[in-house]
Amino acid sequence: MVGDPGVGKSALVAHVAARAREAGLEVMRLVGLESEHDLAFSTLHQLVDPLAGYVERLRSHQAAVLEQALACRDGDRPSRLALSSAVLELVRRAAQERPFAVLAEDIHWIDVPSAEVLTFMLRRLSGGGPRFLLAARTGRTGPIDTRDVPRLNVATLEPGAARELLDLRHPKLDQSLRRRVLAEAQGNAMALVELPAQLTPAQREGSQEPPAHLPFGPGLNDAFAEPVRRLDAGARMALLTAALTGEHAGNLAGLRAAMAGAGQSWEEECLDPAAAGGVIHLDHAAGKLTFRHPLFRAAVLSTSPSAWHRVAHANLAGAQGGGPDWCAWHLAHAVEYPDESVADGLVSAARRFLARGEAAQAAAAFRRAAQLSGEEPARIRRMEQSALAAGRAGLVATTQRALAGGVPSSPEGRTAAGYVMLHRDGDADGVFRTLAPLLGDGVQTSHEHDAPPLDPAPLDEATLDEAFFLLLDAAMWTDRPALWTRLHTWLGHVSPAARLCFETVNSPAATPHGTRRELERHSALLRPDSPAPVIEGLVRASIALDCFGGHEGAWRTLLGSAFDNSRTVGLARCWDAYLRGDWERARTLSHEGRLRSEERLDHFGASLFDHVAALVAAGRGDEEALAQAHRRIDAFASPRQVSLLASAVPETLARAAAGRGDFEEAYAQAAACTRPGRLPRAVPHAPRAFLDLIEAAVRTGRVHEARLHLEAGRTAGMGGVSVRHRLILGLGTALLADGASAGERYQEALALPGAAQWAWEHARGQLLYGEWLRRRRANTTARPHLTAAAAAFDRLGAAQWARRARGELRSTGVAVSAPEPGKTAAITPRELRIAELAAGGLSNKEIGRRLNISSHTAASHLYRVFPKLGITSRAALRDALRQAEDRAWPRNGRQAPPGRVPTAPSA
Repeated sequence: MVGDPGVGKSALVAHVAARAREAGLEVMRLVGLESEHDLAFSTLHQLVDPLAGYVERLRSHQAAVLEQALACRDGDRPSRLALSSAVLELVRRAAQERPFAVLAEDIHWIDVPSAEVLTFMLRRLSGGGPRFLLAARTGRTGPIDTRDVPRLNVATLEPGAARELLDLRHPKLDQSLRRRVLAEAQGNAMALVELPAQLTPAQREGSQEPPAHLPFGPGLNDAFAEPVRRLDAGARMALLTAALTGEHAGNLAGLRAAMAGAGQSWEEECLDPAAAGGVIHLDHAAGKLTFRHPLFRAAVLSTSPSAWHRVAHANLAGAQGGGPDWCAWHLAHAVEYPDESVADGLVSAARRFLARGEAAQAAAAFRRAAQLSGEEPARIRRMEQSALAAGRAGLVATTQRALAGGVPSSPEGRTAAGYVMLHRDGDADGVFRTLAPLLGDGVQTSHEHDAPPLDPAPLDEATLDEAFFLLLDAAMWTDRPALWTRLHTWLGHVSPAARLCFETVNSPAATPHGTRRELERHSALLRPDSPAPVIEGLVRASIALDCFGGHEGAWRTLLGSAFDNSRTVGLARCWDAYLRGDWERARTLSHEGRLRSEERLDHFGASLFDHVAALVAAGRGDEEALAQAHRRIDAFASPRQVSLLASAVPETLARAAAGRGDFEEAYAQAAACTRPGRLPRAVPHAPRAFLDLIEAAVRTGRVHEARLHLEAGRTAGMGGVSVRHRLILGLGTALLADGASAGERYQEALALPGAAQWAWEHARGQLLYGEWLRRRRANTTARPHLTAAAAAFDRLGAAQWARRARGELRSTGVAVSAPEPGKTAAITPRELRIAELAAGGLSNKEIGRRLNISSHTAASHLYRVFPKLGITSRAALRDALRQAEDRAWPRNGRQAPPGRVPTAPSA
């Protein structure tokens, strides 16, 4: 059993010991000790001493060999073969009378003579002999030859399991600290347990700032800090400098330049003991130094005196080629006392970070600049700038901590407070009370007089746009007409991109003429340094116009990290995946986005991701997942009166009911979402529920209501938004058309250029058209449409809708059977390989390293496999793969090739 320090090997050994005793085995524990590594036969004593009563039963010469080797009798030391044979016979005789198991930990510290005897035994014991379990650190099995021994790699915990363990052991941990512990532990079980335990209760609860470097407990000290402390001062200073530069190709050259620039002599060979001790890995070809585990890097940082840190930062600040931001950052950490010139340099760097979309880095830079500020007003202003940058990065908990309570007076501070009020608290009134004064006088709300006076400092356009977006969300998601009306009076204060976003959000079912051209024009004006709010406005508008996917590649190429780090892009990708029928990716992104948002205290953002998850679950008829998403949405939305978010729940309930064929329920839920004959403004789910309401109304005999709703869609100009909206409107028109004209309307809708890319709506159109043809006895014409619909629903994982399509297909006279469980769609070779590795216990990160892909890509492939195998969790993978293998081969006893799971035939 091999694994990194702290992953839980000792816990597993203890578990095995308990199970062994339950099975009636006696347990012998061997432990390799570093202090006895050079003491011959020290470990062998641990095995032989408990069996001393059996020595007299050996042949006389074997007993003599044992006693001489273990210093119980005078004489020459016996040969290795003689001693190994004697120990083997002793163990065999003892095992015949008292079955036992030998559990050996830290075998990398076992002395060499003992290791030679144990290797001899391991290759010869079988059948009724004792069971052996050996535990060692990765890459350090020591002198025991384990080449022929079955190996279990103990991986770090998956993110979900890591969160579960942390919550179990430290249930009241502050969310930002929780996120930090998870990041530093990287799934290491010992770190998850020990790191929070070393902090004070106030630090764990978040009322007191935790230290810059989390202190280690005794277990982490032994495993990670002690190997660092044993290095000489030169090596430790080099490792500290490396820890501060980052682990990237060529960092050895940067390390050499930093040490040389400081006039310090340094030879690369000084790092060899650290590499030999398992602390670092040196890749001389790439000129790269990496720490074997992030906790070794943390150990270097935490065990180095603060004076060393300042020296290392000063060395790095003086190194050539780092650039002004690099120099400003390290210089700011090289000084011990407030220094206004250094703080000013760091503020300039922070603004450049923001221009590149690196808001989290900017927040850290502003915070350090505040700490170096000599005057209180400058310190407060920079902390509020830090809070706003953290808000842009979605770090709500960090924003809250930077504000330190109260409503600030500066525009940056007020906007940062708006992030906390909306995303953590769902407090629309608080957002308007705090931010309305930034956009002009207007008519005050009843509480605006409670806000502190506004700082007269000039307000930049980016901050103004951010405040406007927060007000827009507060008005829209709480569905407050009075607040919404006030937004119109402020449109003249914001950027064109913000106004464009407002127009698309204000009229999701009918964007004004030329809006798409405006989006294209503003997109062409984007620059690599475009402000983050401009990017956010265009991203939000593109989602409303169903064209985010068409712009994403170009925007990402142009903007780089500024685009990827945009607060809205993650949710936009999730929505785009759902709308285009990549439901597995949508489910994966919504799950990851929700977890990330919750860790940052962004409860509002988490609910938006939950809404996508609910739509996927509704389309698939997954009632359990749908109920879970609804409970989470309701827990946030109902107490805070985030009514529009709460009213999105009926949309998903209507979809699920339609899939079951319960059209009375579908109509009731769709009508609760959007009243028949009315397409309300600023309700993004109204167009999505449009077809559900019309179909449910027609199926339940409410034709008048269906016609009212269709007319509302036409009057609003719904078809002008996008091809998807035209498809929805066209299908609604066909459902209500008379006679042969209905067939023409279906054909027109399905033939729209690009209609097939909207997989869900297009599949529903094929089903509706096929049903219409079948009722008119045009069975031959209906079959291709029904077959295509069934195949599309299978790809989506919408099993209930696929069954509906197959039922219609059978009615046309075609013998159709549903796909076998676990074979609803083809498993690609890449998906199969990833599933096999996951079934073997590897984490997404380890799979990514094995296959040279990102952990996110591994997770996306894995989540696509689950519905294809008919499972919902990793725990079921092994059995599902085995069952799929068994199904694929005939009953003649032929074995499936190792590692092969067949793919399903196409529908």
